Amino acid sequence: MSVESTPSIVARRAEIDALDEEIISLLEQRVTLSRQIQQLRMSVGGSRLAAAREQRIVQRYADRLGERGTQLAGFVLELSRGSMGSGR
Repeated sequence: MSVESTPSIVARRAEIDALDEEIISLLEQRVTLSRQIQQLRMSVGGSRLAAAREQRIVQRYADRLGERGTQLAGFVLELSRGSMGSGR
């Protein structure tokens, strides 16, 4: 048996795979909600983005995850902004 097929490694990788699926699903939900908010904001004459709100989000990620959290928040916000009307 190789190290890679050790039952405890296989089981933990399955847990990681399940978590990855949850993360992806949550990101998809976040993108949908974010785009809805963008459309609502624009429909009442506001801008598509709220810079102060985004800064608070970045800070929350940084507080919990450090510098890498800042980078992750940037990626999440970029994904959430997307181009209006695009599916991905």
